[in-house]
Amino acid sequence: MTAVPELRNHGIILNAHNDSEITAHVAGEDEETARRFGWWPACSTEETVRAAYANWARNWQEDGRVRAFAARIPGSGALVGGCELRIGPDGTGEVSYWTHAGKRGRGHARNALALLVRYAASIGTTRLEAHVALDNHASRRVAEAAGFTQASIFTDDDGTEMIRYTRDASGGGAASIT
Repeated sequence: MTAVPELRNHGIILNAHNDSEITAHVAGEDEETARRFGWWPACSTEETVRAAYANWARNWQEDGRVRAFAARIPGSGALVGGCELRIGPDGTGEVSYWTHAGKRGRGHARNALALLVRYAASIGTTRLEAHVALDNHASRRVAEAAGFTQASIFTDDDGTEMIRYTRDASGGGAASIT
């Protein structure tokens, strides 16, 4: 069993999702979130978020392949988004990250991804990938700021042109993991 660690840097805290924040999570999603994660025109509901939280908690409890974190503002602890590491059987990982509507453009995703990279290295992940839509310039800047470099362009299952970013998992930046 793996407990959800708390990770911190100067701009963000990553820790466990909390069922008391399901309504805030749903409210933080918008069309952009749904489109980027592939479920638009559908949108998240309290039921689907509750199921996602339960799945993420189960993965932590069972040492599963998915490690999801809530992203919070230091001090207030307000939920501003999240990030996820999907661990491959070969020591690689794929990352994703999101910031809630109204909280974007403040460095939250950049800070969260820096911590996620550090966490991935701490558990032995050797190589990371981020798959970002070609037209998602904000997310591309986040990946590049975290040391990811463009490796290739591919078309995903729904026809979206994506950039495969890669980086070595070592050297994720200063962070405290508790």
